[in-house]
Amino acid sequence: MTYAFEMRGITKRFPGVTANEDVSLAVEWGTVHGLIGENGAGKTTLMKILYGMYSADKGDIFINGEKVSLRSPKDAIAKGVGMVHQHFTLVPSLTVAQNIILGKPVCKWNGLVDISKANQLVDELSERYGMPVKPDISVGELPVAMQQRVEILKALYLGADTLIMDEPTAVLTPQEIERLLETLSELRRQGKCIVLITHKLKELLSVTDNITVLRSGKVTGRVKTSESSEKEIAAMMVGKEISLEVPKGTFSPGKDILRVENLDCYDRMGVHVLKDVNFQVREGEIVGIAGVQGNGQTELIEAIAGMRSDFSGSVTINGKKFQAQDTTLSRRNAGLSHIPEDRQKTGAALESSILNNFLMGGLKNPAYTTRHTIRYKKAADAAQAQLQKFDVRYAGLNMAAGALSGGNLQKVIVAREFYQEPSVLIAAQPSRGVDIGATMFIHERLIELRDSGKAVLLVSGELSEIMSLSDRILVLYNGEIVGETTPSESTEEDIGLLMAGIQKKEGCP
Repeated sequence: MTYAFEMRGITKRFPGVTANEDVSLAVEWGTVHGLIGENGAGKTTLMKILYGMYSADKGDIFINGEKVSLRSPKDAIAKGVGMVHQHFTLVPSLTVAQNIILGKPVCKWNGLVDISKANQLVDELSERYGMPVKPDISVGELPVAMQQRVEILKALYLGADTLIMDEPTAVLTPQEIERLLETLSELRRQGKCIVLITHKLKELLSVTDNITVLRSGKVTGRVKTSESSEKEIAAMMVGKEISLEVPKGTFSPGKDILRVENLDCYDRMGVHVLKDVNFQVREGEIVGIAGVQGNGQTELIEAIAGMRSDFSGSVTINGKKFQAQDTTLSRRNAGLSHIPEDRQKTGAALESSILNNFLMGGLKNPAYTTRHTIRYKKAADAAQAQLQKFDVRYAGLNMAAGALSGGNLQKVIVAREFYQEPSVLIAAQPSRGVDIGATMFIHERLIELRDSGKAVLLVSGELSEIMSLSDRILVLYNGEIVGETTPSESTEEDIGLLMAGIQKKEGCP
């Protein structure tokens, strides 16, 4: 049998870390192959070797039966291998068409780029693969799901017959995820080879034909999707059986810890993104915010955390009222911690060390600071203990945060915010991009925080996460709270209707 690609005995080491050890993988044409494992298991590294971004220390690669040497992505693209990265590589200021043809421009007789021809090619490509997108719009104006579509079209334009998708659903809404999975199924029907790297077991089981599981750089399982289950795959990932449900005790709320009153906000384009939003989160309570991305969640989080100053209304934390002009630091000093929804842009300083990232937001913590100085030995001890507790895989505290895998970077941020022992925690997409074991661990910590009498505001695109963790659920649609319910009162379908604006919960404005 001639495989789309075959990797034999691949080994890759970095200083202090063996990312892949004697890994073999073969994938057939016209299939979707799932690649899953814990954060730091070596999934992305293995695929970056196939894409020519890394060179293997040992092992061989065959593409369509031919042994190849891939020294750069250019070599891989020439062999029909494309990769859509977890963090996009598009140029925001360029149009869709300009981004797509960037690696292989179409030019006029005089050497200038033929924009008209480029737009036409993108239209044809969009129609052929069922992924409509306007070729002349700037990429920076597109929502995340459309930017991802551009990334896929760019790879297909460059001739990709084998397409690697690295955590493609990490920042998508449920509706966008469904459309993406339909796109992958259509590409499979057209004979393409797809490798899907994901932590989401339901998606993996819904679209793949076969699954390979990695743990600590080694293959620990190969299964046919139709013959496997979530529990079996999770056990292969972590080396033992784990429960996929977090036990949650009774709901005993106390006084208001966080109160949002008359919050109103317009974005820079003049769009009314928050409309007189009012709610509270009490001691011993997790309040979930459900909604399709782009309905005001980001603006709500940023207003509460003090990351924007263009809103009216007020935010009260532990009895202290804050308004637009008050700083993020003043809110943190009042007991607020915040897991940002975008770990790359606002959650971390990628070029700074892991230790410095851990210290951010906690420069008055008496565990490792005095009035004027940071005691770095104590800070390092505290960081190591906390990062070990959250099972962060890293080579050393001085390595750049940007060198971590996406899931491990997420765990650094979560560990940092929990270390501050907040009385109010904004948890925005807390398990985005982390493996099943880490997800369950984070969920358990959120429940513990709630059970210790703290207040948690949970914002998540995963409706199952909202349903399993929340005591109360608020649904945000078009900048308004259109529903308030509880997991026992509503099904996911009920909440989905509210999220889509199809109905309003009785009693909401």
